[in-house]
Amino acid sequence: MGRKLGVFLVAVVAIVSLVIVGCAPEAAPPPEEGAPPEEEEEEEEEAPPAAPEAEVIKWVGQSHAGGITEQHHSLSRAADKIRALSNGRLDITIEVGGGIAPASKEFDAVDKGVLDCAVTCFMYWMDKFPAGGLFTMKSGGMSPMEALCWFREGGGAELAAEMIEGYNVYIVPKAGWMGPPEAFLATDKELKKRGDIAGLTIRAAGDGGEILSHLGAGVVMMPAGEIFESMQRGVIDAYECASPTLNWDLGLYEAGKYLWLSGARQPYEFNPFIVNIDSWNKLPDDLKAIVAEVNEAEAFRAYAEVIRMDLEALEKFRDYGTIVGKVPAELEEEYSEEAQKFYAEKAAADPFMARVLESYDEFQEAFRAVWTRP
Repeated sequence: MGRKLGVFLVAVVAIVSLVIVGCAPEAAPPPEEGAPPEEEEEEEEEAPPAAPEAEVIKWVGQSHAGGITEQHHSLSRAADKIRALSNGRLDITIEVGGGIAPASKEFDAVDKGVLDCAVTCFMYWMDKFPAGGLFTMKSGGMSPMEALCWFREGGGAELAAEMIEGYNVYIVPKAGWMGPPEAFLATDKELKKRGDIAGLTIRAAGDGGEILSHLGAGVVMMPAGEIFESMQRGVIDAYECASPTLNWDLGLYEAGKYLWLSGARQPYEFNPFIVNIDSWNKLPDDLKAIVAEVNEAEAFRAYAEVIRMDLEALEKFRDYGTIVGKVPAELEEEYSEEAQKFYAEKAAADPFMARVLESYDEFQEAFRAVWTRP
């Protein structure tokens, strides 16, 4: 009996073992030789939380010029490009001259934070800085590209920054607006030689006006809108106003039989791009770089466009019947000689102006010793 029971128990154990083995999963067959390993299923990751929307910084800027001018179009175009390149993170609204601050008082408005930025004229700052006009242009001085190189690479920007030290204004060193030479004069008299300026009554302004007076002209200042009637009535014999483009737009093709061209009186006009220092310091580095680079590029783009516009305007003058010609060489030389005397007197009276003129003249001399036609 005991033997039968033992045999029975052994059989039961064997059956149970077979059942357990049958319920177990089959072992995976070994991978075929050369087959890629099976990929493990990855658990689905949760999407990261959405990044917060970038902060939009809003600035207000102003050009010193009117809405029809290339100066204003240039600054507006730069603001549009900054908005696009920053993906809307820096949004600059541009006003015309007088839109927020009085026209020509943009420096004061930027200093006080009324404006965040502006393109304006150094010459307007001469109530504070007597040497300011030299950064706009030097009568009888360099060509536009020579002068821009001096400002960017020859020490001009550093001297301008030193001049305004203590004010809450930053001059972006390589940015701004550069204009080509203005027309020298429009006259009813033909200019032929030295001495032909003497005795003329001329509407003129700035350093150029003072130099013309040293050549014997009677210089008067009046708004541009009064030039036409003053020429018609004989109140003035000649005028200087602006570039050929603006002279045409003002209707001055009917005022003056001759239009004389030369870079001697006003060889260019450089207007800096200025920023309120507090506004500038709040910008992240990438936006600072965008603002600087866009306005630096705009200085060259606008200059090229105005050159094209002036060439087109001169053709309009010729088609109208105006005699367009270059100032005779000996008269241009007379003007330039007088300009040198004028600035020598200024330098003797103002040590800082003397330093600016020394830097300017040394750069011009070095440049022209290598390249005579910039």
